[in-house]
Amino acid sequence: MGVGLKVAIVGSGPAGMYTAGALIDLCAGCEIDILDKLATPYGLIRTGVAPDHQTTKNVARAFDKIMENENVRFVGNIGFGTDITLATLKELYDIVVIAIGTPKDRTLGIPGEDKAGIFGAQTFVYWYNGHPEYRDAISNLDARNAIVIGNGNVALDVARVILSTKEEMQHSDLVDHAAKMIFASPIEQVRIIGRRGPQHASFSTKELREFSNLKTVSTITNPADIPDDFQSDDAKKTRTVNNNLAILRAYSKNEATPERRILSLDFYLSPVAVLGGEKITALRLERTHIEGGRAVGTGVFVEYPCDLLVTCIGYKLAKVGDLPVENGIIKNKDGLVEEGVYVVGWAKRGPSGTIGTNRLDSQRVVELMTRNHSNNSGSGKAGAEGLNAYCVEHNIPIVSFSDWKKINEAEQQRAGTNSPRRKFVRKRDMLELIREENHQ
Repeated sequence: MGVGLKVAIVGSGPAGMYTAGALIDLCAGCEIDILDKLATPYGLIRTGVAPDHQTTKNVARAFDKIMENENVRFVGNIGFGTDITLATLKELYDIVVIAIGTPKDRTLGIPGEDKAGIFGAQTFVYWYNGHPEYRDAISNLDARNAIVIGNGNVALDVARVILSTKEEMQHSDLVDHAAKMIFASPIEQVRIIGRRGPQHASFSTKELREFSNLKTVSTITNPADIPDDFQSDDAKKTRTVNNNLAILRAYSKNEATPERRILSLDFYLSPVAVLGGEKITALRLERTHIEGGRAVGTGVFVEYPCDLLVTCIGYKLAKVGDLPVENGIIKNKDGLVEEGVYVVGWAKRGPSGTIGTNRLDSQRVVELMTRNHSNNSGSGKAGAEGLNAYCVEHNIPIVSFSDWKKINEAEQQRAGTNSPRRKFVRKRDMLELIREENHQ
């Protein structure tokens, strides 16, 4: 690909960072600006990964090396579609890469879903991870019976976090406002509910096993829901599912006791209605069975008390500026949206895979860019200088990578003995810190 090309990557999460890394390898001399609406980089590494999963967050070290490359620049605190448009970015850069993820929760589509006490996974996870836009998304956790809909790792994370004690979270970076509510919550029971059976769930074995570490919780499940064995053409999947079934069999032998809270893993149930007045009080569900791989209702209904409902059923992309959104993603062909505009990650393919899945996905899109721009060199577009001028003109105080390192250092210094950091959860506090540090 041509030397001197100027590239803007919108979004500094894993997909955007892996794209920048691939560009460094395949586009010698290209200049890369990585834009983010937040003052902090790395997207879901900071705001999506569970606060007690610190090992998963270590990928940030590899991203730091990318950010420190002389041809890469972090431009934080600039919102795509609000502070700056796609049209403006196309004027300033030869290539624009959209890496904004799928920042909208899918809904259940059932009556009563608008009642108080109901939250999508993203809202709930962003709240306890300190995303500035979700600092005040949850006003209280005065709930005794919580239900989490979904059979993936996010559902496990949500249940585990709200059932964890202060001692169990001491090595995490759970933010202060969420910790205060979680540790004081009167929650007595959490149900994780899936429409299909345990053999269809997408739990990782490690996360499923973590419930056995909760000191104040008995994890239970119905042994009748657990098949004796699972086989498929995929050896890895067969091994994972059978490991999970073994863990569930062990949980099915646990008993509920008055002195311990209950975590119940419930299968073959589909939510059909939210009950209550302004606030949810119960959830009506229909028992299901599997026909042709799909969960089909049996006509048998149950109602469970519920005053906190969190739905972990996937994400989609809402309309953003002039981007063509279709079926919850940006319409594209192998990552190409239009001439000079590409998309990577969840915004390209939907919310699937792990953090590492984005590496190969981004690599392929960069290879496509390389082919499409092999005969091009820098067009003379303004790039970073043009963006700087734009931000000055529009009074946007951009955050550099060195500014982020000051925030990072301050968060680590604010932490207690055991916690890796105590996050700032207000953008204004981060910007004020940077101003003070830069004027010393």
